[in-house]
Amino acid sequence: MVEPLSITASSIDAGLLALPWSTPLDEWKSDHIVSLPKGLSRHLVRFANLSGRVVAVKETTGEMARREYEMLGMLARLDVPCVSRVAVIDGRRTPKGEPLPAALVTAHLKFSLPYRALFTQTLRPDTAGRLVDALAALLVRLHTVGFFWGDVSLSNILFRRDAGEFAAYLVDAETAEMHEALTNGQRAHDLSIATINLYGEFCDLEAGQLLDASLDPAKLVESILTRYRELWAELTGVEEFS
Repeated sequence: MVEPLSITASSIDAGLLALPWSTPLDEWKSDHIVSLPKGLSRHLVRFANLSGRVVAVKETTGEMARREYEMLGMLARLDVPCVSRVAVIDGRRTPKGEPLPAALVTAHLKFSLPYRALFTQTLRPDTAGRLVDALAALLVRLHTVGFFWGDVSLSNILFRRDAGEFAAYLVDAETAEMHEALTNGQRAHDLSIATINLYGEFCDLEAGQLLDASLDPAKLVESILTRYRELWAELTGVEEFS
């Protein structure tokens, strides 16, 4: 007996049932797929139409999809900038009964672009500086609520103008952990991962001649870390009054 499709969602969109879950994601037809810029991912991710809006569909394991779904829910309740969760689809099978990966469905953030895509464009110095500030502010916000990301990268952060300001949003919470509070060691470890990932992606763009020639990977990463430390000190430092 074939197990029925399992859908986990706070409110189920009927349009979910119309998507071709019995077909591997890389074989979905163009009438379901939307072409939008995206970052690098260890899993297959595609954008799809769902009831007049665009969602991101990521194939992964059932356990990881449910874990990330819960993590995004926690971040949303804490009012942390991140993509909105839609559903977890599990129990997928082909018409022949062969098992398919589970899928995490999240809402596409309108008018946003992955940070990786932004740095393939010619950026004015002040624009690059504001992007750095927004990225650092997101990291500080995450760390203040006890969130250990474990996978900071240009591909896992979206940029969008918000009320005229530059804002950064978390996309991928697959490797994340939530704690009551982060220790200095945990923060340092997360920043170490960020340093390696960000520098690697900036160098990758530079090697492909996609990074603006005026931007230096090492200086970009250092400016992000410097701004992070400044913001962290402002938020957590002790003020003394005479």
